[in-house]
Amino acid sequence: MPTYNYKCKDCGLSYSIELSLAEKDSYQPECPDCQSCDVFQTFNRVGVLGGSKTGDVSGCSVSSCPSSCSSCD
Repeated sequence: MPTYNYKCKDCGLSYSIELSLAEKDSYQPECPDCQSCDVFQTFNRVGVLGGSKTGDVSGCSVSSCPSSCSSCD
């Protein structure tokens, strides 16, 4: 079951909740600490294994090039 992360704008609490995709559609986020509805979803960083190092554009091609690369323009 997917885990969703939220943060309360009022008290600053960050919390996670497991919801099915069907439950996510109808979920009304509420802070479990202060019961505020002023909550927003946050996203964790995603680690990528086996990619090239930052700034290394060797083997870069237009189809695989990040938009910030200038060597393929």
